[in-house]
Amino acid sequence: MMLKKIDKAARYLAKNSPSLRCPICQSSVKLDGYALICQHGHTYNLNKKGSINFLTIKPDTTHYTRAMFEPRRQLIQAGMYAPVLAEIQNRLTSGNLLDVGSGEGSFLNLLKVEGSKFGFDIARDGINMASEYTELEAFFSLADLTNLPFSDQAMGTVLNIFTPSNYREFKRVLTDDGQVIKVIPDQFYLQELRTAFGMAVDYDNQEVIRKFAENFPDYTQKEVKYTFELPPQLRNAFLSMSPLEWQVSASEKARIAQNPPQVATIHVQILQGKKS
Repeated sequence: MMLKKIDKAARYLAKNSPSLRCPICQSSVKLDGYALICQHGHTYNLNKKGSINFLTIKPDTTHYTRAMFEPRRQLIQAGMYAPVLAEIQNRLTSGNLLDVGSGEGSFLNLLKVEGSKFGFDIARDGINMASEYTELEAFFSLADLTNLPFSDQAMGTVLNIFTPSNYREFKRVLTDDGQVIKVIPDQFYLQELRTAFGMAVDYDNQEVIRKFAENFPDYTQKEVKYTFELPPQLRNAFLSMSPLEWQVSASEKARIAQNPPQVATIHVQILQGKKS
């Protein structure tokens, strides 16, 4: 019989609770039934989907929603990011893996690691969707990038794909020989979408790279660039998978959907930095 999501999560946390801590007082937590309780009594309940809300602010329920995550999931599952994920997979070491801004969980689902998997986001729909991967062994939570609910030196790799960074917190949760793998867009990333929406193709990532280099002086950098042929049934999904669409009116998007892009350019830089 398949375990309920809440029971599956409780079993996972029973094994992995030392990797988490209380974001309010920073003390250790223990699993008690369906809740994590810290040494000072702060309690974090598992919901029926098997996740925990560690946020002290309201989660995002208006911008990053299922309407955007669903088409993104379809395209990831269709292989749109397969070469990028292969590069990440080759860089993974043993130890726990933390996916920062994990969205709906597809990237974490496709990566294999010798350790436990953790993902968090501020978007409620993303975390709810991540729980739909019934075969995925991972723990997902709503959490704050600036105050992670993870213990010092709990993670072997922090994965940071198209999401903001907090290097102070990343270094805190990494083991001494841990690493950050950060994937950032380069100039021609999703240029077909930008062109269709009438936006300039002029993304500049140099400031992001500079900040990474400040924190990890011996970092390595790998450019990955290719075009992905969009399956006909997913060409309209492509129009809805990115925050870029927020700047486009519904009528304009409907017009573009009559003749959507047929290919997508993936152009990224993969930055890898070791803590020590």
